[in-house]
Amino acid sequence: MSEINIEAFHLETRSEHAVAQLVRLFCKVPTMRVLRPRAHKGWGLKSAMMDTNTEPHNVCWSSTRLPTATHDPTFAAVETREQRKFDIVRYQDTKISLVGFSSASKCLELYRPNFATLLCFSYSPATFFWLNPLHLLYKKQLTPIRSKINSPSCVLYLCATINMATKDSVPDYENERVFERNRLPPRAYFLPEHSVLLNGSWRFNYAACPAKAPFESDEISPSSVIDVPGHWQLQGYGKPHYTNVQFPIPVDPPHVPSENPVGTYETDFHIPKTWAKDGAMRYRLRFDGVDSAFHLSVNGFQVGYSQGSRNPAEFDITNFLLRDGTNTNRVRVQVYQWCDGTYIEDQDQWWLSGIFRDVNLIAFPENGHIEDFTVQTELDEQYKDAKLKLDIQYSLKSSATVKIELHGPAPEKALIISGEAFSLDAGSTEKSFTFDVKNPSKWTAETPSLYSLSIVLVSDANTLQTIQQEVGFRQVEIKNGNLTVNGQAILLNGANRHDHHPEFGRAVPVEFIRRDLLTMKRHNINALRCSHYPSHPEIYSMANQLGLYVMDECDLECHGFYDAIARPLEIPESEPYEDRKKLTFPQSAKFTSDNESWKPAYVERMKQMVHRDKNHPSIISWSLGNEAFYGQNHKAMYDWAKKFDPTRPVHYEGDIEAISADMFSYMYPPISDLIVRATEDGDEFEKPIILCEYAHAMGTGPGALKEYQDAFRTHRRLQGGFIWEWADHGLLKTAENGEKFYAYGGDFDDFPNDGNFVMDGLCDSEHNPMPGLVETKKVFQPVSIQKYGNELVLNNLYDFSTLDHLSATWKISNFSAGSPETIVESGVLQLPKVKAGNTTKIAIPSLQHVIHDSSEWWFSISLSLAATNLWAEVGHEIAWAQFPLNGSASYEVIAVPKALDYPVIAENSWKFSVSNSDLVFEFDKTTDEIMKWIVRGNDIFENGGGPKLTFWRAPTDNDIPEIAKYWELFGLDAMQKQVRSCKCSTEADGTLQIITTSWISPPILAWGFDTTTTYTINGDGSLKIQVHAEPRGSMPTTLPRFGLEMELSKLIKTVKWFGLGQGESYRDMKEAGKVGVWTSPVDGMITNNAFPQENGNRTDTKWVHLLSGRGPGIAAVLKSQNPAIESGFDFSIQRHSAHELEKAKHPYELASSDKVLFRIDGSHHGLGTASCGPPTLEEHSLKCQTLDFTFELTAIA
Repeated sequence: MSEINIEAFHLETRSEHAVAQLVRLFCKVPTMRVLRPRAHKGWGLKSAMMDTNTEPHNVCWSSTRLPTATHDPTFAAVETREQRKFDIVRYQDTKISLVGFSSASKCLELYRPNFATLLCFSYSPATFFWLNPLHLLYKKQLTPIRSKINSPSCVLYLCATINMATKDSVPDYENERVFERNRLPPRAYFLPEHSVLLNGSWRFNYAACPAKAPFESDEISPSSVIDVPGHWQLQGYGKPHYTNVQFPIPVDPPHVPSENPVGTYETDFHIPKTWAKDGAMRYRLRFDGVDSAFHLSVNGFQVGYSQGSRNPAEFDITNFLLRDGTNTNRVRVQVYQWCDGTYIEDQDQWWLSGIFRDVNLIAFPENGHIEDFTVQTELDEQYKDAKLKLDIQYSLKSSATVKIELHGPAPEKALIISGEAFSLDAGSTEKSFTFDVKNPSKWTAETPSLYSLSIVLVSDANTLQTIQQEVGFRQVEIKNGNLTVNGQAILLNGANRHDHHPEFGRAVPVEFIRRDLLTMKRHNINALRCSHYPSHPEIYSMANQLGLYVMDECDLECHGFYDAIARPLEIPESEPYEDRKKLTFPQSAKFTSDNESWKPAYVERMKQMVHRDKNHPSIISWSLGNEAFYGQNHKAMYDWAKKFDPTRPVHYEGDIEAISADMFSYMYPPISDLIVRATEDGDEFEKPIILCEYAHAMGTGPGALKEYQDAFRTHRRLQGGFIWEWADHGLLKTAENGEKFYAYGGDFDDFPNDGNFVMDGLCDSEHNPMPGLVETKKVFQPVSIQKYGNELVLNNLYDFSTLDHLSATWKISNFSAGSPETIVESGVLQLPKVKAGNTTKIAIPSLQHVIHDSSEWWFSISLSLAATNLWAEVGHEIAWAQFPLNGSASYEVIAVPKALDYPVIAENSWKFSVSNSDLVFEFDKTTDEIMKWIVRGNDIFENGGGPKLTFWRAPTDNDIPEIAKYWELFGLDAMQKQVRSCKCSTEADGTLQIITTSWISPPILAWGFDTTTTYTINGDGSLKIQVHAEPRGSMPTTLPRFGLEMELSKLIKTVKWFGLGQGESYRDMKEAGKVGVWTSPVDGMITNNAFPQENGNRTDTKWVHLLSGRGPGIAAVLKSQNPAIESGFDFSIQRHSAHELEKAKHPYELASSDKVLFRIDGSHHGLGTASCGPPTLEEHSLKCQTLDFTFELTAIA
C-alpha cells in the first residue's frame, strides 16, 4: 500500500476539483470521481470528473477517527481552530490523508522540511501553476503566483508529501537529511506542572515491514498489548541481536533492509479536566527515547517524524486534540526497527527496538510560557565569588513578569536572590540575566553543594509557569594543560555506563539507575561516562546530588564501517591497531562522518544532547560520540558546541590529533605507551590525556588496575579515565532445561553476533558487584596510607576535601598456624586536619604489645564515613591499609618428623602400599599417582583423585584472544606424563619416601618438563610433596600456572584459610585482598561468571583448611617455593575441572556436581586485560623456568 499525505491551505468548499486533480496526479490514473459525502459544517465535497472521456474510477471515503464509521462511504470531518481534516481517501492500493489549514503560515510552522510537491493555483480549473517547493521553503515563505487571480483570498495552497507513495519516492527512514518532521526544537529537560505520564499498557501491532503496517483507519486489537516503556524484542516480537562493531544489516547507507519490522503503538488519553481552570493550553507529546525512528499521529492526524533513538522528541499536538476532558484522544506511533540513523547508532550493545523511555503529555499556558532556559555559573579569578547567568526563551501573547529566586544548599536553604522581578514584553522571545553571588559553596564531585533556582512566570497576577532547577557553582576549564574544576586539576576515577537492565533492556527503571550510581559512589568511583549516548534524563540530577563528574556523550557511533572496509582488505586483527587505523579509518569516515550530506544529522544530535542536559553542573564535558572515525561533521559538531557552550571542554577519542577536541583521549593503551605520551612534551603541554576506555573488565579481571592508577598519580598530564565498563549486558533467558541464565550474542539465534563481548562489566547482569569492582574500590581509594618505621603516612588524594568527614579505627592482630585471628589491641585514631593533596604522619599506637615470635603480627587501619550522607551510611569504609609488624611466620604443620608406628609395607611391580592402625596409603608407581590416602578411617581423596601436577587453567576472557591460543599451541592443555623411575624407601627418621622421575610433555611436540617428585609420609599420616621441574626443548615463554590438583572427599563443606580474602585474587588483581583468617562454604569460593572460565583463585595464602562437619578434612601449607614470586601460595576450590569450564559456554551447560576439586599452586599467571587491551604485564607473567615447590598436606578432624 502506498501512502500520500496532502496538506491543503486556505481550503474553501469549492476546492474539490483541485483535490481531485492532485489525487489523479499521484495515483497516476486517467480519471477519478470523488463520491459525494455527507455535508459537514459546509465542508462537503461535490462530484468532480477529471476526464469525461474515460470511464471514471471510484474513490471511497472512510473515517479513521470514528471506529463505527470505518467502512461507511461517507466523510467524517474533524474541525479544530486552525486545522480541518479530510480523513482518508482510498484509491486501489493508495491511501491519501487530506489536511486543511487556514493560512499558509501554518505550513511553514508545522510542515517545514522536504515537501515533495507544491501546487499553487486559483479556483479556476483551467489555471494552475507548478512551483519549486525547495526554493520556496528555503526562503521560509510561500509565494503564490497571482496570474489570473483577482485577490489573495482566492488562492488555494496545496502541498503534497509522499512518505512512501511511489516507487521513486524516498521514505523518511531512508533519508539522511530527514531526521525530523514537525519536531519541536530541543530544549532543557523539565516537565511542567501540567504533565501526565502515558506509560503503561498500549495496544500493539507488529509487522514485518512498513508496507504491512496498519493504516490509520485500521483498528489494532485491544487484546494485543505491549508495555511502554519497553522493547518489543523482550516482549515476544522479533529477537534481540547483539553486535559490537559489525553492522547487523548490509552496509549501504542510508538504505536499510526491506524487511524492516514496524511496531505500531496505540493508546487513548484524556486531557485532565482540572487543567481547564488554568486557561487555554498548548499541548505536546514528549517521547524521551524511541528506537530507531517513528511517525506520530494523533486522532488520525499525521503529526510528525523523529529519529535519534536516545534523544527526546517533542511535538505540538494542540490542533489535533479533543480538549473538553470527556472525549477520548488517540495517539498512534509507528516505530521502525531500522532507519538511516541505524548506521550512526552502532554502539556495542543489544539492538532493541520500541518506545523505551517515558512518554508524557505536557501542556504550557497559551497566554505565555518559558520554552527553554540556560543556566551557567562563572567564578572570578580567585574562584571565590560567582556570577549566575540565566538566559530564557519564551512565548508571550501579552506582557508578563518573570520572578527569580535562588536558595542556598540544604538544610538551611538560605535565600540568596530574593524574588527579583523582570518585565517581559509581548512579542519578545528571549532575555538574559546576570546575578552576583558572594562566595557560594562550590560544586564538585566531592562536595556536591546544590542551590535551588526558581523561575516563575506571572501575568495579571496569575502564575503561568514555575520551573525549579538545581544549580551548582563550578567552573570547568583547561588550565595549564589540565582539566580543572574550580581551578583545581582533577583525577577521573571513572566508569563507562550503558543503559541496561537484565529484563527490560534499555528501558531502565529510575530506581535501578539510582542503585547504579549509589554503588559507584560506594566504590570510590567519581566519574561517569554516558556511553555511548545521552542516558536517561533523570541520571544527571542524581549525579548532581550524589557527586559524580559526567562526560555526556552524543548518540553517535558508526564503528561498523571499519569491518566494511577491513574485511575485503583481509587486514589481520593481529596487525598493530595504529597501522590498521591508517589503512581503514579515512575510507570508513567517508560513509557518514566525512560526508557532507550527513552533516545536519550529526550536528542535530549534538544539539539535542547539549540542549537537553546543559543545566546540570555534574556534566563537565561533552563528547562528540564514540568510534565514528573523524571527519568534517565532527568539526561542525565541535564548532557548534563551543559556540553555544564555551563553558565545557569537548572530548572525542576518534580525533587523534585533538583538532576538534580539548583533550587527547585513548582507548586501552599499554601503560608503557601511555607514559611515553604523557612525557613526550615534558611539562609544557596544552591538553591533558584522559582514557575514555581502559581496563576492559571482561570475565575474571581486570588485571593491572593498580599500575594504571600509579601512572595517573605520577604524571600530571594523565588525568585518569573510565574503566570499560560498569556492568554485563546479559538478558535473562530460560534454557531448554528450565534453568534461567543471562544470554549474550548468539543466544537468540542472532547472526552475525559478537558472542559474549557484551559481558564485560565490573558488575554482573543484575548489577551486583563482581570482584573487579571490589578491586576498583581499593585502587581508587582517596587516601594513601603507607608505613615508614613506626609511623603511618597518610596522603590525602582528594582533589578538594579534607579528611574531616572520615573517622579512623585501628587494630593489631596476631595470626598463628591454624588459629583464628586474635585482636590484641584496637582503638580510634584522631585524624589531624589534612587538606587535599597534603600528607600527615601518625605514630602507630600500641607497638609495645607486639611479640616477635613465630606468628604473624599485623596492623590494620580503616577510614570510614563519620556520618551518614546521601549515598552511604555512617561507618561505610572508604580506605584501608594493613602492614606486617614482624617477619612472615613459618607455618609448619609438622615441626619434627615422626616415624610411622608399626607400618605394614607392601610393594610389587606397579604398586607400593603402607598401612597401620591409623593409615592406609597406596601409590601407583606406573602413573606416579596416589591411589588412596585414608587417615583414621577417613578417605581424604575421592575416587582415587590424588594430587597431580598440572599447568592448565580454563581460559579467561582475557586469555582467549591470544595467550590461550599460544598456550594451546604448546600443548599446555594436553600435557601427558611418562614415568621414568620410581624408588620407595624408609628413611632413617622412620618416615617413608617415594621419589619418582617423569617426563611431562604434550603430544606432537618435543618440549616438556623433567620432573622429580618426592612424597614423604610421616608417622601421623601427613604427606609432604616436593616437586622439582626443569623445562627442556622448544618451550613457551609463559605458563598459565603450575601446581597440584586433587579431588577431595565430597564431605568437605567449608574452607578456612589465612591469607588474602574474602573474594578472589590474582597476582595482578589483589589490592582488595585483606590479610585475615577467612571462612567460606565450598560454593562460596566459586565466582559464577556468565561465561564459564578460570575463577575463584586466592593468592598470597599461608595455610588452608578444608573441613567437613563430620569426617575428614585436610590442611595445606607451603613449605618452600622457587622462584619466590608471591608471599604465599595460590589455591582454589571448584566443582568442575578446567576442561569442563572451558567447554561450557553458559553456567547451565555445567552439569550439577558435588565434587570438591582442590587446586594448590606454586604460582599463577596474571590476568591482564587482553580481551580488549594490553596483555598481562611482564612482572605479572609466569615464566617458563625451573620450578620448585613443596606442600605439606595433613589430615585433620
